Amino acid sequence: MKIVNKIWTIGLMAVSMTFTACEDFFETDPKNIINEEDYIAEEDEMYKGFLGIFNRMQEAGDHAIFLTDTRAALLETTDNAPTDLKAICNYDETYGNPYADPTCYYAIIVACNDYFAKMEEFHQTVGGMTEIAEENFPALISSAMRIKAWAYLMLGKIYGEAYWFDDPLTEKKDLNDASVFTYCNMKELADRAIALLENGMTIDGIHVPGNLEVKWYKWLDPEVQDETMYRQWQFLTPPAVILNAEFRSWRASYVDEDAAQTDWAWIRENILDFLYYYQQPLAEDVEDPEGYRIAGGTGYNRNAIFQLSLLMQSDNFGSYSNIFFTEETGSQYQLISTIMYDHARFQRNRLVQYFCPEYPDAESFYLQPSEYGVNLYNENDIRGATQKWMINTLGGKRCVSKYYYGYNFTTRSYQYLDEKPIFEIQPAIPTFRGHDLHYLLAEAELHLGHYDQAYVLLNAGVSDEFPDKIMPLGEGSNWDERYLPFLANSGGYGNAGLAGAANATLHDLPRPGDAEWDSYTEDEIKKMYDWAIADEHMKEYIAEGKSYSYMCKIAERYANNAYRGGDPAEARDSVAARIAPKYAPMGRQSVVENRIKSNGYFIHWELTNL
Repeated sequence: MKIVNKIWTIGLMAVSMTFTACEDFFETDPKNIINEEDYIAEEDEMYKGFLGIFNRMQEAGDHAIFLTDTRAALLETTDNAPTDLKAICNYDETYGNPYADPTCYYAIIVACNDYFAKMEEFHQTVGGMTEIAEENFPALISSAMRIKAWAYLMLGKIYGEAYWFDDPLTEKKDLNDASVFTYCNMKELADRAIALLENGMTIDGIHVPGNLEVKWYKWLDPEVQDETMYRQWQFLTPPAVILNAEFRSWRASYVDEDAAQTDWAWIRENILDFLYYYQQPLAEDVEDPEGYRIAGGTGYNRNAIFQLSLLMQSDNFGSYSNIFFTEETGSQYQLISTIMYDHARFQRNRLVQYFCPEYPDAESFYLQPSEYGVNLYNENDIRGATQKWMINTLGGKRCVSKYYYGYNFTTRSYQYLDEKPIFEIQPAIPTFRGHDLHYLLAEAELHLGHYDQAYVLLNAGVSDEFPDKIMPLGEGSNWDERYLPFLANSGGYGNAGLAGAANATLHDLPRPGDAEWDSYTEDEIKKMYDWAIADEHMKEYIAEGKSYSYMCKIAERYANNAYRGGDPAEARDSVAARIAPKYAPMGRQSVVENRIKSNGYFIHWELTNL
C-alpha cells in the first residue's frame, strides 16, 4: 500500500474522533468516530479533535521501544518473541517488517495537519466563541504543532529521514508530488521543525506561536476551575523549549562549527533558563512564562521536579520510580511530558505484556535484559539487577520491571505499582523527563568548550563539586548563576549528576588541569565526552525508545560531517562496539558487527512501497 493511501485513511479517522463526555477521555471506541464533514462544529469539538490527535500518539507510544531498544545493548528477545521482533533485534532486513512500519508517526502528522485546517474553517464560520474557547483556541493549535514536531523528531531519530508535508490530505495525493511532499534528511527535518516551533503559524489571521499551553481545567471544569485537579493534563504535550533543543542537538551534527556553536549556545541558554525557573521556590503570585508550566499546579514544589536527587520520596515510592507510574498514580516529579493510558477506557500499550513474565503468562514475555546489558551496571546502580529499581526477577525470570513493579518505602517491599490487577496496568510512556534536560545541557556545555561543566553534570553533580555551596562566578568562569539552585538541598541530596543520581560508575574523563589534558586535541576530547554521554544515556533510558537513537546522533556527528573530517566506518565501528557484544552468547556478534558496518544504524523502510 502506498504511504499516502495508508496514513490518509488512518489519519482521517484520528481527526474525526469525538467523545461523548469529559470522563470518556481518550476513549477509542469506533462508535464515537464521526464523519469528517461534521468535524469541529461546536466549541467542545476543538478539544475532542485534539484528543483524537493524542489518541494517535497513544497508538505510537510503544513503537520506538520495540523498534530501537531491541537493537541497543540492554534488551534481547526471549525464545517466545515473534519472529518479526527477533528480526529487528538481530539486525535482519527491516523492509516490510511490521515492527519497522513508520505509519503510526505519519498518522499523527496527518491528524495534526487536518486539525489545523478544520480549526481554521471553524474559526471562519463560528461567528464568535466563549472567553475560555478564545483563550484556548490558539493554545490547542500550538499544542498540535508541538505534537507534529515530536512525530517528526521520532521519524528522524529512528529512520534518519522522513517526508515533510503540511497538506491536510483530504484527498489522496501522490507521494512524488513535490508540491505536497518534501523528502528530508535529519538536518532538513530539524530546520523545518525548528522554524515551525519558533515562527508558529497563522490560522484565520491569528498568529499562533509554538509555546502556548492549554488551560485544560477551564474546559474540563468551568465552574470550579481548580487547576490542581487536572494537573496531569499538562503532561500531554512536550514543551517547545525541549523539542527545539532536541532538534538543535541533532542539527549541530550536520553543520559547520559556527552554525553548531549557535545551536549549542541556544540550548545552553534556554535550558538553563528553563531549569532555573523551575528550581525557584514556588511563589503563589508568580505567573508561568509562556511555554513553561508548573507541572504540579498551584502549591506544587517546583524545586523537586528537575533536581537529579537520589532519594526524594513520595508517600510510597522513590521519585525515580515515579517517572514510570501508571494512570492510577499519575504523572509527577521527573516527568515533563508523557503518553498516558487508561485501561478502563480501552487505551492499551504492550509494555506489561512484553516485559512481565507473570502477565498474562510466560508465553507473552518477549523482551528481557541481556546478560551483557546487566553487566554494564555496577551493583550499587539503582537501575541494575542488584538494586532492583528497574530490573528485577519475577517468576524466576529476570525482567525489566520499571513500568509496573517498584520499591514501596512504606512497606519496605517490592510490589506492583498499582493495586489493581496487573492486566489493567497501562503504564505511561515518558516522551520527556527531567533527565533529558540535563543530558542536553551537558552536551551543550561540552561543545561550547565548557569541559568542567560537562564533566560535573555527567558524573557526580554540582553538589558534589561544590560541597561548601560556594560556586565560582564572574569573569573567567563558565559557571553561571543559574546553576546556583543546583546546590540547594532537596531531601538532603541536592543535584547528584547523571551518573551520581543512579549510584552509577563515574566516567573517567580528562578535565582541564589534569596531567594528561594537553596530550589530547580538542576534537579528541569532545569525541570522548560525546561517547561517554551516549554510554550513560543508554544505561539511563532502558526500554524508553531513546537510548539507541542517542547513539545514532553521536555517530552521525562523527560519520557524515565533512566539517569534522567525518569517517562513517569509524562511527559505525563505535556503535558496533557498544552493541555487538550482546550477541556473543548466541554466536552472532560478528554477524551483527558486519550488518552495522555495512547497513548503518538507522532503521530502513522503503516509504514508496508502504
